[in-house]
Amino acid sequence: MNEKHGIEITDEMRQAMDTARRQGLQKDLRTPAAKIRIQAEGRYASAEPGW
Repeated sequence: MNEKHGIEITDEMRQAMDTARRQGLQKDLRTPAAKIRIQAEGRYASAEPGW
């Protein structure tokens, strides 16, 4: 039980919070990953096959 608010936090609630946190982190990482991919594709577009 959360004494500060007088509520009981169930395992389902903990799992839901963990899932939400993970999805938020995944969303945060999509933008930099896309930028890196775009830069890498542009950088090596003219390279010999199998560089």
